Order: sequence, then structure tokens, then C-alpha cells
Amino acid sequence: MELELKNLAELALLAAQEGAQILLSHLGASEEDLVVRAKRDGSLVSAADIASHRAILKHLQRTDIPVISEEGDLPTVRERQSWPWFWLVDPLDGTESFLNHRSGFAVNIALCNADGPVVGVVADPLGNRAFVGVQEWGAEEVQLDDLGVRKELAPGEAKRPFRMVLSRNESAPIADLLPPGIREEDVLAEPVSGALKFCLLATGEAEIHSRTGPYMEWDCAAGDAVLRSIGLTTYDRRTGKQLRYNSTTLRVEGLWVSRIE
Repeated sequence: MELELKNLAELALLAAQEGAQILLSHLGASEEDLVVRAKRDGSLVSAADIASHRAILKHLQRTDIPVISEEGDLPTVRERQSWPWFWLVDPLDGTESFLNHRSGFAVNIALCNADGPVVGVVADPLGNRAFVGVQEWGAEEVQLDDLGVRKELAPGEAKRPFRMVLSRNESAPIADLLPPGIREEDVLAEPVSGALKFCLLATGEAEIHSRTGPYMEWDCAAGDAVLRSIGLTTYDRRTGKQLRYNSTTLRVEGLWVSRIE
């Protein structure tokens, strides 16, 4: 399996590209046409989410690796915690941003094992770019409409003022969001939607991502994989340890990651 990670990343990239194309084709449709509804947890789902999910699943099922998708049937805890490998997918990360025609929505695909995500793809449809990270290979930014156009991600030295990217609905004061050793006066905070917050650290466009509110593993696994591939660690706010995945609830109760040494 280890020798196939790069090939699996390319398959995930193709899946994310198709998912992104589907989202763009639905962009601007009315809520009536998108059949928007609220799920039991209060989050929104639309026809675009489902269409992207189905397209991505078509690609990933070729691998015979089980898939956990936000829009798919969730296997039992006992079943999925016996898996040595699994895909973790959010076919439309940032449905609210998508419905409001606001930048920041994405497609997230991660390949995980017992240690966490080892391959991650975050596709940014409006930005015409995807971010791909592979364990022991590094990370690349890829042009979505031409997958042959790529550049290696190697962010430079962090410089003050440090840009900290936050969720748009983050309620905690800045002082409570800072990683250890960082002063509030050295930080400029900015709201950014979805998994793209992780990717901005990978490109060097931001230095810190911090979040107190809970969300789901499929919201952060792909971005976390991109950062892991360049040596950055995403920490669980509760434990102070690296994020772990395939938990009983699949929930993440806050995190932070910094590229400041």
C-alpha cells in the first residue's frame, strides 16, 4: 500500500476535479432547483452535495477501500474501526458558502490509516486550484482545469504580523485561540471558509489556523493531510496531541495548527 500512495493521490485528485466541476455547474441555481434541506444535525444539504458525492464515489470505489462520506451511509463504529485503510470525504465542504455564492467552498478527500490521513486533496473550484499532500512525498498546488500544471508547496519563513485564519462563526476571543508562545499583538485574524484554511498555511499565505467549535472529521482530514505532508502538526484542543481519526462520533472538538517555530 505504501508504494501506491502517489497513485491513490492522483485518483483522488481526479475524483475531486470531477466533484468541483459538478459544483460549478450547480452554482447559481435557485434553492428550489437545488432541493436544499436541513439534515438532522441542522447542516444543509443540496442536490449539488449529492451529485458531487456520487461522482467521487464512482472513482474511489475502484480501489476497494471503504469510504466514509458526509453524504453516504455511515457504517457502524464496530465495522469502520476494524478498517486498516479508509477514505474520508466531504463532497461539498462549506455548503452555506456555496449557497451564498461565497468563496471558500471546497471538495475534501483524504485517505486514512490508523495513524490518520496520509493522502489529502482539497479542491477549490472557484480558485481553479487543488492542494494535494502525500505522506513522504510532500505537497503540491495543482491547476484544476489542467492537472499537469503544478508547483511544489514549500512555505517560507513565518513573519510578523502572523495571519491567523478562523471559521466565519468562531465565537472565542483571539486570546483564547492563540497557540502557545504567540502574543495577540503579533496576530492579524481573518475569517476564511472551510478546509481552505489549512491550505493557506501550506502555501505560506497564513501562519495559524485555530478553531474552538466542533465539526466533523471529513471537514479537516484532507487539509490536515496536506499539512502533515510538509511536516506540520494539527493539534486537538482537548488533548494537546495530534488529531486522531475514526473516532466513535467522528467529531473534532476544536484544533489548532501553526507554522511558527
